[in-house]
Amino acid sequence: MTLPVIGLTEITRIATPDRVFGAVRDALIAHAEGRTSVPAPMVLDFPEHAGDCHVKAGYVDGSPYFVVKVASTFASVNNGLMLLVDATNGAPAAVLADEGLLTAWRTAAAGALITDAMTPPDVDEVAVLGTGEQARMQVQWLCELRPLRRVKVWGRRPEAVEALCAVFAEDGLDARPDGLDGAACVIATTAAREPLPVEAFRSALHITGIGTDMPGKGELPVEVFAGAVIATDDHAQCLDHGDFGNAVRAGVVGNDVDLAVGAVLRDGVDRSRRSVADLTGIGAADAAVASAVLARATANESISRQ
Repeated sequence: MTLPVIGLTEITRIATPDRVFGAVRDALIAHAEGRTSVPAPMVLDFPEHAGDCHVKAGYVDGSPYFVVKVASTFASVNNGLMLLVDATNGAPAAVLADEGLLTAWRTAAAGALITDAMTPPDVDEVAVLGTGEQARMQVQWLCELRPLRRVKVWGRRPEAVEALCAVFAEDGLDARPDGLDGAACVIATTAAREPLPVEAFRSALHITGIGTDMPGKGELPVEVFAGAVIATDDHAQCLDHGDFGNAVRAGVVGNDVDLAVGAVLRDGVDRSRRSVADLTGIGAADAAVASAVLARATANESISRQ
């Protein structure tokens, strides 16, 4: 058997923002409605090499494929692939050699979708905490959904803050290195294992946290959850190793107060209330995006065989 392999060049051409947004939104809603199969993720940690590897799987009811994904980050360099498997007979269908790109894009799409859905519509300023790939992408993908005027950036390395501000300035945004001053919308994108400075969140009407994706991490101060509307992408995952779980274990909130992100995207939410979204990443979103890419590649007859 020769297995089709879709390379990064073709994936980049196929996976347009509209296609990724649509696939991720549909997957999150399906997950909220119980129409997915998402086993617990497996995480391998390689601290001696500044690396970790996430293995996730997922299936959305009615899809022709389920997906097993390997995504790693070593010394801030992402890599990985996705294996699509025929959901009717278990035969491998294709490999997406995406080098971790689709994981980054589905994370950016999920964050942007829930940030837009829970942030008051007149808010056009955000503070982003972190200076890596997701800090950049969360803002850029959010700009696809709502107009932004100003971005405040915080990071532990001043040179990285300055570089990210320059990127946002090129995008036409008023970018400032004063993220700790806070904003009505705050997006946390770090790999922190201790809570970020609480002053960054004091003026927030909405907070999205995407960095706490494995045990041992924790970037949101637990007190930000008190009295807030809370949305989680997967209740069990976020309770196990998300910032929501950290707040529950600290006794700040109960373990049953969260809404499903997909339900918020489907039904909306009262955006006048302070809110927090905790995203740990779900395999169903990977499956939906990968399936959309394979469907388009097959239609274009652009897959190779190796």
